[in-house]
Amino acid sequence: FVLGKKILKEFWKKKFSHYFYYLNPINLKTTFTLILILLSIISAKAQYTYLGAGAYGRANSLVAVPDLSSIYQNPAGIGYLDYHFVAVAIHKTLPVEGLLTVGAWGNIKSKIVDIGFSADNFGDEYYHETRIGLAAAKKMDKVSMGIKFSLLNNAVKEMSSKQTLLGEFGILATPSKFFSVGLHLVNFTRAKLYASQSLPTFINFGIGLNPSKKINISGQIDYPIGEKPFLKLGMAYQIKDHLKLSTGVNPNLNAIHFGVSFDVKNYRFAYAVSTHPNVGLSNHITLAILMNEKK
Repeated sequence: FVLGKKILKEFWKKKFSHYFYYLNPINLKTTFTLILILLSIISAKAQYTYLGAGAYGRANSLVAVPDLSSIYQNPAGIGYLDYHFVAVAIHKTLPVEGLLTVGAWGNIKSKIVDIGFSADNFGDEYYHETRIGLAAAKKMDKVSMGIKFSLLNNAVKEMSSKQTLLGEFGILATPSKFFSVGLHLVNFTRAKLYASQSLPTFINFGIGLNPSKKINISGQIDYPIGEKPFLKLGMAYQIKDHLKLSTGVNPNLNAIHFGVSFDVKNYRFAYAVSTHPNVGLSNHITLAILMNEKK
């Protein structure tokens, strides 16, 4: 909303003759991109960026399920991963240059604490959000706790550039082999990009169920403080040792998700897609290299 106000304010300042700047074919794409960004922010209700096609195929419902994308879903999940890895991902919405997210992240195992790192960017030269994060997690028996701090930069070309520090905390427990529970607190630092508005604070709670060795069901409730909570559901089916299918639903966004992932030696390729009644298809691709994985 702050971005929208700034765009409209600058547009209002222009005299009638300057309106042709926005109608010029070269600059029309820029204006259209900014409008789409504003609409996507409103429709998503300020949700934070998540990367990892494995999680996206399950509607990003993995707060209670350890995954390659745990550094985004719940940093406590890093403590359950028994291998090092590095991954890159691309998330594309609509055939518009500005609506693109790219990122890289990874995990380093150690006897003392597990370390995760991430870097991602959304947007283009006219508007972009860049985030660099560092996480640490420690698993003790059946419980893991994790914490993450990210430096977030938000910039609109020739208008503004703001930075802030975003903090996250998570807990993930596996009381039995049949289910797991997770809690993820996003923005406990009450970070702000603008003095008049804080970034939203989320409390996410989820459950993972294992009715069989090949099926995992995930569900979580995301509660943005001051707004209504919403539900996300997902399921994964392990067809073969190296092939997995997934699906998920996010009723809040009226979005349905599908995904597939397969392993080739130490490489993991995952692709996920979601359908949205207003936006259409969103594509998410991830490539990861797993090291010292326990088979």
